[in-house]
Amino acid sequence: MIYKKAKDINDALLMMQESPRFVLFSGGSDMSLKLFQNRYEGMIDISSLEELQYINGDASCIKIGALTTINTLLESPLIEKYLPHLHEVCKTFASHQIRNIATLGGNIINDSPAGDLIAPLLVVDTKVTLQSIEGERTLLLEELFDGFKSLKMKNEIVTSFTIIPRKESWYYRKVGARERLNVTKLSLVMLKSEDKFYLSGASLSPYVKRFKNLEKLLSSGIFNDADIQKAMRDDISLSEGSRSTKEYRERVLFNMIKEALEQLA
Repeated sequence: MIYKKAKDINDALLMMQESPRFVLFSGGSDMSLKLFQNRYEGMIDISSLEELQYINGDASCIKIGALTTINTLLESPLIEKYLPHLHEVCKTFASHQIRNIATLGGNIINDSPAGDLIAPLLVVDTKVTLQSIEGERTLLLEELFDGFKSLKMKNEIVTSFTIIPRKESWYYRKVGARERLNVTKLSLVMLKSEDKFYLSGASLSPYVKRFKNLEKLLSSGIFNDADIQKAMRDDISLSEGSRSTKEYRERVLFNMIKEALEQLA
């Protein structure tokens, strides 16, 4: 296994172009499986790229560098004040030691169906900026995902996330085998801004996505339990897993939606 360390973004991009079968990493908290599967010939360490480690902004717009650690997010007054649901998700993320090295960009790009930080970003229409040798592009985060462990990017580095905070009430709940250091069985993020609802959750589909049918139904204000269950089944795509059954996750998700609606009423 060959190891390379990038000095800056341009250096990392050149290394990626020269070594397409190398994997980028920073904290490396979820790297062992990828390396064990021999999917890569080497690693490109970008942990020292300070230009990607920041949280800037105010009530009108917040921008977060891709290599910002989870503990930095958790300790940020900006995140706690203007994105409280993201702050809450960070509180339940792994352990203090892992939060010290795990990065926001790494958790997103890992594209796990159980990825904790994807859902809270999707529900606020987060935009992601990517950079390549050819230049830079920005798109909605939800447009980046293309299926299970499949991203619409090639020879690019995620550099930042841009969020426009809204005045909203929120609900977040995560279910696992224990309170900390567990892989998510399922989670739900629900935001309510005026009369509109925004929903997403982890471990409910091959990749984390917005629940558009539920959003439309709940925002209409006219629904019953059967309507919620139908929209829910249209939005999620469950498979049997070692951590929980399809029936369990479907039942728990419905209960969480009902609990969220009561809290946000």
